[in-house]
Amino acid sequence: MKCPVCNSESFEILKSKGKHSKEFLLQCNECGNVYRETVTREKPVDIRIVISEFESSHKEYIKLYPDEVLQVDDILEIEDRKVAITSIETKRGGRIYRSPVSDINTIWASSLDIPARVGISVDFGGRILSKKVDMDRDFEFHIGDVVKVGNLLFRINSLKTLERKLRKGFAKAGVTKRVYGRPLEREERYGYDLTPNIVEKLDESTE
Repeated sequence: MKCPVCNSESFEILKSKGKHSKEFLLQCNECGNVYRETVTREKPVDIRIVISEFESSHKEYIKLYPDEVLQVDDILEIEDRKVAITSIETKRGGRIYRSPVSDINTIWASSLDIPARVGISVDFGGRILSKKVDMDRDFEFHIGDVVKVGNLLFRINSLKTLERKLRKGFAKAGVTKRVYGRPLEREERYGYDLTPNIVEKLDESTE
């Protein structure tokens, strides 16, 4: 959008209105001229979105404008529900952090209306003790944390997120699929107790 007086493309938006067709009141930063411009947006398109709710997921479609740019962690509203983007798959088949809607094939998202359900696996030298816990989505699991669950203390040594496995750093519960740890051989001060968050009984598996 160029100033009709001096052709400068540097401007300040004073006012805008409209949704499908936006009318802008602009002021040129070079000569101070105030002028109007109207921009017509492309029609919204249907984009496939896969929404995870605990261990299950379902597919829906959401209408978005092709010129919008989305990225991981963006919040989308579908009717009266909110979801957080966890991954973006492009039409070329790859998964990336940020993309214009026109290049998106599938949006992967997690419901924000429910707690995050995270798996916990504690390795007793090949015998795995597993459970599930419901956590606040913003809760952070850090590699090296000492955790209590029932009468057991263990140290987190890795995390499996929606995208990759971590051996250092941290991840929020909302993007964490499983926490891996090893039991402590002696009593240590723990950082937090997950016992009240258990949603399944402790069981033995070979995950």
